[in-house]
Amino acid sequence: MSRGVLSTQLLGVLQQFMSETAARLVLRGTLESLRLSAESLSTLDLPRVLDALEPASRHFVEPLRRPDLSSRLKTLMQAPASALSSTPTREMPAVTPVELRPTTYLVRTEADASYARLAARSMCEALGGKGFECQKVATAVSELARNQVSYAGGGTIQIIPQQTPRKLIRVRAEDQGRGIPELERVLSGTYRSKTGMGLGLLGVKRLADKFEVNTGGTGTQVEFEVWL
Repeated sequence: MSRGVLSTQLLGVLQQFMSETAARLVLRGTLESLRLSAESLSTLDLPRVLDALEPASRHFVEPLRRPDLSSRLKTLMQAPASALSSTPTREMPAVTPVELRPTTYLVRTEADASYARLAARSMCEALGGKGFECQKVATAVSELARNQVSYAGGGTIQIIPQQTPRKLIRVRAEDQGRGIPELERVLSGTYRSKTGMGLGLLGVKRLADKFEVNTGGTGTQVEFEVWL
């Protein structure tokens, strides 16, 4: 089997239930927690990887869809090696180290959003965060940054590490877009925008230990914390 093929198959299944960014972070965080790498993953590792993937993906998958995700992941255990090896591989993104100080990132493009995500994860790791904690930070930053690019023409992401009195990562996201309509319904999970505006905000709320949002005709401000 080619290097990295199995991890690509896992990623493909996850992407059927969540965004590509979330799928990559869930898979990456799971493999890191098991001290495995995407390149060396083998079918012998699958049982424990699947056991760890299910709880790691709960934040991103609706309860009614979780059994389907579990079933599709388990089908990989019966898939022949020839079927797995026919899938082209893609490299998992690398993390760029950052300094432990408040840092603001200007977000205008998808590349900017990706950089902010990687910086957030790297800062969390430097602060001593565990794999799943840093996965939550990176995923939340990514969702906010991508919304800024898609619906507000961009914005800023400020990442603030705090060591006392509680060790945590605080993130402030601001934009000058049109605001998010039906905010209360978005946060309750009962509203589905036809344009996708606000998509992921509920997920960010679920990932965070503290969450606040203000929105209106002059823009949106989101602040959240993940405690380490």
